[in-house]
Amino acid sequence: AQTTRLPSAGRGSVAARAAADRPMWLPGATPPAHLKGTIAGDRGFDPLSLGVEPERLKWYTEAELYNGRWAMAGVFGIIHQEALGKAGLIKDIPWFNTGYELKDEFPIAAQLGVLFPLFGFLELTRYQGFKKTGECGVINMFPFDPLGMKSEKMKEREVKNGRLAMMAFVGFVVQAVVCRQGPLDCM
Repeated sequence: AQTTRLPSAGRGSVAARAAADRPMWLPGATPPAHLKGTIAGDRGFDPLSLGVEPERLKWYTEAELYNGRWAMAGVFGIIHQEALGKAGLIKDIPWFNTGYELKDEFPIAAQLGVLFPLFGFLELTRYQGFKKTGECGVINMFPFDPLGMKSEKMKEREVKNGRLAMMAFVGFVVQAVVCRQGPLDCM
């Protein structure tokens, strides 16, 4: 790979491969030296230099996957809740009002009494498992791969779909704030 040295803002110089070697977030951009293109979804974008420390970069990579998985589940749930409501199969409540509308059926105090200890336990075991294995999982399954789909190709797809879902969720939130409607109503 061709290497060039470029001046950096107060950090000496940054060694970077030519952008032609791999896909970049911006055509012609030069990636930071610590992003070598070996991580799934690495497109040379780290303007805040958050990934300079290798241990933190590994944690941030796993955090992106984890949050992407939650975003994919959330986007799926939001769209399907709205679709099922429109079809008359469940109460037609906008996703952003569901907790408030169902407060009599599922009191907030009871929800918090269950959710905080449950998610506290799950997050603690996830972090402890990551420290031991370097990968995220659930309780004692590290990595969590019940379908045996762990491959580099699937990692790349998961990162891309996770990023898309995170952006879609941001769009759903903006729609909810601005239009007070769900994503299907805003189509």
